[in-house]
Amino acid sequence: MRLSVFALFAALFVATAAGHIYTIDGYLNYTVTRSLATRGALDIPRHMMTVEGRDGRSYSKLGVAQSLVSLPLFWTGSLVERVSPGNRVFAAYSDHVSIPRGTGMITAEPQELIRVSDADGARVFFTTLTNALVTALVCLIFWSLLRRHGLPRRGALAATCLLAFATPYWVYSRDYFAEPLFAACLLAAFYLVTDPTRSGAVRRVMLAGLAAGVGILTRPSFAPLAAILAAYLILASGERRRGLALAAWFALGCLPGAAVTAGLNAYRFGGIFTTGYHTAFDRGFSLPLAKGVLWNLASPYRSILLYAPGVIIFAFGIQEFLRRHRAEALLTVAIAAYILVAYSKWWAWHGGWCWGPRFLLPAIPLLLVPGLVAARTRRWLRATAAVLGLGGLAVQVSAVLINYTAVYDYWIKIKQLDWAEAGIEQFSPIWVHFRALSATGPRQYDLWLVQASRVIGWNAVWIAVALVAVAWVAAARILRPAASK
Repeated sequence: MRLSVFALFAALFVATAAGHIYTIDGYLNYTVTRSLATRGALDIPRHMMTVEGRDGRSYSKLGVAQSLVSLPLFWTGSLVERVSPGNRVFAAYSDHVSIPRGTGMITAEPQELIRVSDADGARVFFTTLTNALVTALVCLIFWSLLRRHGLPRRGALAATCLLAFATPYWVYSRDYFAEPLFAACLLAAFYLVTDPTRSGAVRRVMLAGLAAGVGILTRPSFAPLAAILAAYLILASGERRRGLALAAWFALGCLPGAAVTAGLNAYRFGGIFTTGYHTAFDRGFSLPLAKGVLWNLASPYRSILLYAPGVIIFAFGIQEFLRRHRAEALLTVAIAAYILVAYSKWWAWHGGWCWGPRFLLPAIPLLLVPGLVAARTRRWLRATAAVLGLGGLAVQVSAVLINYTAVYDYWIKIKQLDWAEAGIEQFSPIWVHFRALSATGPRQYDLWLVQASRVIGWNAVWIAVALVAVAWVAAARILRPAASK
């Protein structure tokens, strides 16, 4: 059954894939993947935001986990490229969009990094499918968590669709940022440490530790989350000695990921705690907390309430969740609070060129759970979640069809992009995307299957039909009457 859940969302995410690099983070992740796959090395060509290592070579400041998990897909792309070198179908992407301004029209171009697909073709295409599969894994864990809380299969599936398509997860399933992997590690560790059964506890917490270790390898900011999870094991066990033992097993599971991270830091930058974010470009956690929190929660630029409106139901479910699952509820609040506070303090609170509150993405599944569990017995709350979900779906569709880097090019062309952040909260990418949709035809939609149809014609339709058929069969298996109890 879990395989069906994974297959359903993987098929839909692949069907709506973009198949190209968007921004500098994706480019850095990809070049590290390519370097590991072809040379067994971590250094990459010098580019914007690379960091000079202690050996004088250029390195990415980003964690390596994203690149490591992408290796099988990169090798798949390399095989396809050898069989069909330079096939234009794997370098198919939208080249511009039209955005109304006053009585005129601005032609906005996607960021030039998209053109790495021209040279690497199938390698880029298959590598960027990584997040489609990782986000499907997030959906599977989320569905399993809701099922454990008593939601029927139909209800859990509907709720998981809300996460998948009415929050920025849909957009990030098409991108190559590391946030979906970060989220998968966090949600997996959360699911394992909060399992109420006592049997197999050591095995579960070690697996949770391994997931947390991969999270640390994805981004060093995962380390405090690992500490929060370890504290939960100590405080929620009911027996101090047993809790300390479980936390120790959890820490043992974390050790490989933490050790590899420390070793790579020392190898590249000369110190186990020197992560690559030590350059003058990154200004650390320097933003006033109140300003960062306000912008993350209320600005039209990146408010989580606009990009993932479904999280509003957290407020209607947390009280009951606290009453029924106090320890798990407190863990949820602690994790969400850490993520909000840490990234509201980060100088680039907005996450750069991306869609919505990128850094808050890992908290979204946990914020949805209390309200969705409460909605099981409250019809009005189910209706509220559905309405909010429709709003979130409209927001995500606008970013799935319109390349969000073109909107930044639009702001540059009209000279309103303010990197000093004075007034940046006034921007509304959502509104600009809706305007772009009103003036851009389907031929410019940022969907690989749409763009590939220019090369392979009706064969693109058959690919889409095959993927939808996989999703249909998987959904039918999940919802079959015999399994609806």
